[in-house]
Amino acid sequence: MKSLLRVLILTYLIFAQSPSAFAEKMDSETQNLVIDRLEQIIATMDKTDASWPGSTLRLADLLAERARLRFMAEIEASCDGCKGSVADRKKALSLYESVFEKSKKSEQGNILFQIAHLHQIANEDNKAKTIYENILKAKKGVYTEDVTTQSLLALADLHFQKAKYKDAQKLYNQALEKAQATQKGFILYRLAWCQFNLGNLKLGISTLENLLGNKNLLVKQTEDGITEDPAFQLDVLHDLITFYTRNIVTPDKITKFQSYLPAQGKKELLLNFAEETSRLGQKQSAATIYEIYLNDTSLTKEERLNATLILAQTNYEHGSSKESLIVFAKAAAEYKDTSCDDEQCQALQKKMRSYVTNLHKSKKSRIDQEVLNAYDIYIQTFPKDIEMVVLGAQVAEDLTQYTKSSQWYANAANLWTKDSPAAVKESALLGEIETAEKSQDQNLREAAYKHYLKLSPDTEKSYEIRYQLAQLSYERKEWDQAANQFRKLALEKTKQTSLQKKSADLALDCLVLQKRDEDIETWSLDFANALPAHASEFQKLYRKSLNTQIVNVANNEKASSSELEKAIKKVKSANMKGASQSEQIMHYNNLAVLAKKAQNDEALLMAYEGLLALPFLSKADREETLASEVGFYEKKLDFKSAYRLALKMKLPNIKPSEKELKLGTLADLANLQPQNHYKRALQYKLSGAPETSVRQRLVMLSSNPASELKKHYSRLLRSPDLVSNMALLIYAKNHSARGLEFVLNDKRLERQAAITYIKKQSYYPKHSLLEQKISGLQLDTKSERTLTKSIQSRMKMLKQADLSLAEALRLRDFTAQIIALSTVKKENQRFAQDFLNLPQPQNLTKKEQVRYTSMLQKQMSPFLLKAKYADAKINDLWTQSAGWKNLIKDLMKSRAEIQYLISQDVHRLIELSPSSEIKSKLKDALNDSRLSQNNLNSMRVTVSKNPNDIEQIEKLITLETKIGHPLMVSYLELRIGQLHRRKTL
Repeated sequence: MKSLLRVLILTYLIFAQSPSAFAEKMDSETQNLVIDRLEQIIATMDKTDASWPGSTLRLADLLAERARLRFMAEIEASCDGCKGSVADRKKALSLYESVFEKSKKSEQGNILFQIAHLHQIANEDNKAKTIYENILKAKKGVYTEDVTTQSLLALADLHFQKAKYKDAQKLYNQALEKAQATQKGFILYRLAWCQFNLGNLKLGISTLENLLGNKNLLVKQTEDGITEDPAFQLDVLHDLITFYTRNIVTPDKITKFQSYLPAQGKKELLLNFAEETSRLGQKQSAATIYEIYLNDTSLTKEERLNATLILAQTNYEHGSSKESLIVFAKAAAEYKDTSCDDEQCQALQKKMRSYVTNLHKSKKSRIDQEVLNAYDIYIQTFPKDIEMVVLGAQVAEDLTQYTKSSQWYANAANLWTKDSPAAVKESALLGEIETAEKSQDQNLREAAYKHYLKLSPDTEKSYEIRYQLAQLSYERKEWDQAANQFRKLALEKTKQTSLQKKSADLALDCLVLQKRDEDIETWSLDFANALPAHASEFQKLYRKSLNTQIVNVANNEKASSSELEKAIKKVKSANMKGASQSEQIMHYNNLAVLAKKAQNDEALLMAYEGLLALPFLSKADREETLASEVGFYEKKLDFKSAYRLALKMKLPNIKPSEKELKLGTLADLANLQPQNHYKRALQYKLSGAPETSVRQRLVMLSSNPASELKKHYSRLLRSPDLVSNMALLIYAKNHSARGLEFVLNDKRLERQAAITYIKKQSYYPKHSLLEQKISGLQLDTKSERTLTKSIQSRMKMLKQADLSLAEALRLRDFTAQIIALSTVKKENQRFAQDFLNLPQPQNLTKKEQVRYTSMLQKQMSPFLLKAKYADAKINDLWTQSAGWKNLIKDLMKSRAEIQYLISQDVHRLIELSPSSEIKSKLKDALNDSRLSQNNLNSMRVTVSKNPNDIEQIEKLITLETKIGHPLMVSYLELRIGQLHRRKTL
């Protein structure tokens, strides 16, 4: 009501506009432009100007109109003054007041009304009221009838808003006598509310009915003239509903209300009438209106369904439960045929759910078939509502309809999700079982038991349910199935020990009835393990049977891998509790025999570890077992494990030096600091090739290998090749010859290739520095003196290049010679060319110039010849010497430490190679030589998985030679020899 009155108040401005403003409507942008333009014009005008009053009044009208529009926008946006209505109002008021005295008498009434109205929309009601009252007190003829009428209405509205309905009613009646036809409808509407609020409901209803019965009153004034006002008509009808429902809604009133309904909005009004009637407790009348509403053929499926649900509830509340249920069933059927979005569907479901639960609550003390039928209808419509399914199952159970109850309990349990309450699933499953047991139907019981176990297999209750399921099989004389069920229960760990014992007894009972003697023997052992108090009578028989089976498989040469694995599984799972010492040793020996035949590493290790764990195992057997396990880990290349076990061995049959050598070798291969073992081996007088190998490893493992080499030098010098190669490895490791002088200066080793290779390394940086110096020299032509000095410097450096070449030749090293020759060639060519390019002396005749050029060429001839010789020698080296090819071979076969040094030579040659073909081969060699640790690790894994595959071992040897452990090559070669001998045997 308040929102409607607010809109009605705003309409006053329209009626009060001057004729020009009313006739000339414009959009907001045009309105703003006109206002801005008028403000600019008026600002430049003198108030004595004859056009000033009219222009000012025009601007005030526009500002008042814009204030009205902005005020309405502010009401819609719920923000006070945010659209600028306050500023426009104040400007308009100021302008109206300034122009009032200079305006025509015929215009002053409108101006006063506009001023009052602007005060009113600003909530300055007292100011507005004073102006309206002054207008009404004026002598007749001072103001027009239109202004007087509007003032009456405005003053009446002010009284109405302050709840002074009696005063408002009086003014509305006065205005009604003066008002135009277009205003009378609104006045009657406001008059009816005064009557309602003053307690005269009957008169208020009559007023609204008269208004609705006269279409000429349901109109509005527009630019196009007087037109129907559908919005006003709807407002009046909505308020008539309020009036009607404050008293008894009779069939006559319902019929009369229908007669007023327009085509547009008819459905909504009827629904509103029904809802309000029901809300105020008139259920029978509400049901009548809902039925009328449902007869409307234009209803959507959603509208019809919603109304049907409300009608069902209304009928029930009225006491017609049977009829209510019929309507509810109809609503459910319509819901299934209705397509709605999630929000709509949820709302409809909520209403239907509420209907059923309310019916249930009302009959809680006397549950009958109607309640069950309501649940049945709902559950068929919404089968996934778990709580309602459980409630329906309880109702069915109360009514002894066990099949339906059990089915609904089962459905509820199936609907359970992690988001549902945990207790719901358990309650539903137990309800299903309880109902099935009450029914005494075996099939129903079986389904309930199985359903519980399917959905709750791990609960404490599940053991009891499985026992009941087995008991059901026993009752049906399904001996085989019952035996298996009871056996599983008997072997399961549970707190329900009494049921466990009963299960074991009944399982054996089933086997007796079937005469399954072998299974009785096996199962008895299983039960002995599960029930220790009854174990002794089965254990001995079990072990004897098991050993017999294992021996038969182990001695069978044709036993398949699956048979072997099956036998292994039996041994591994055997219960040896209470077995004798000999039985335990035999048990693990049998497992070892089977594991070797089946190549089952896991089982073999289990056998070894089992034997070693026996405290009564003899020393000889312990030593033999340790040796076997060490050998196993060696084959798997797991040297850490092999070393750990070897430390436990006594090795009484070998010399102490050999024992320490073996332990040191395993520790070395496992990268576990073998130095102490090696040193003890030397202390025990280790001799021959093993001694040399140990000393070599001590040198290479030392943090200062050069110093360590000096300690062992006299003993190692028996093998010059070995010493020189060790020196090269040390150099490659440290990139320094420091500490190796005693080797490099030993004349006994000077012809060793490795020693020569080390010595030449210092040549490269020295020559590189020389080359940088020469290439940086240029002929200085600033003066004769500077030219002479620069020539001398160049020639001196060229002699240094010749000396460097001579050193390269002495080294007999391909790379050094190529580098030195390339420098000689390049720098002699450059010197000769620079000399020949020197500017000729001035003032020479042509003949003198020719002689001068010839003289220079003769002087440069030796340098050009030297460059030519160097070029020819370079070509010979590349084409006739195998130096670069040998370098590639050395790169491919050398260890990683040496490869780095050789790769430096290859990089130098790549820069100086004479052809793309040679350069490509050198680059390919670099790429092919780059082996990663991943390659090595991968191949080691392959060999550990296939320890007898000679081809894979040979591939690993290739990798170990280059980047692996120094001892791995000899170790793997020894294994290949053993494998070949095994094949020969």
